[in-house]
Amino acid sequence: MKIFILLVTFVLGINSQAQEKVKDTLFFSYDSQYINTHTEIPNHFYIEDGSGATVGGFYFTGVQKMKNYKTKKREINLKEYIRSSKFYDENRRLKLRDYELWDYLKNYVIFLVKTENGKKSYLQVEASFEIE
Repeated sequence: MKIFILLVTFVLGINSQAQEKVKDTLFFSYDSQYINTHTEIPNHFYIEDGSGATVGGFYFTGVQKMKNYKTKKREINLKEYIRSSKFYDENRRLKLRDYELWDYLKNYVIFLVKTENGKKSYLQVEASFEIE
């Protein structure tokens, strides 16, 4: 009987660890004045407030493009979102704590929403962090 109880406990413990937490989705409006790309690495989207790769830089990495994505969620202004967050401090030399922002946003599914000629296109991205 003890073996049966231990076996059931073991199986239930493994099953509870295997369940993956469902990620919430964020939709940020694409602002070309705030988001920068480089021709050498067009799949990386750097934000204006990032600290830079020498001290550790935050950026988004493109995953896939979607044209006909159905959602009722409204887009969030990325610049306002970051500057009003706990990761941004106007009084510091390096205003954005890039690593903490990445650690927070890596738990979300993120879309950059670009509007051109009245049509929206959705670019799924992942939060990324890099030190050179």
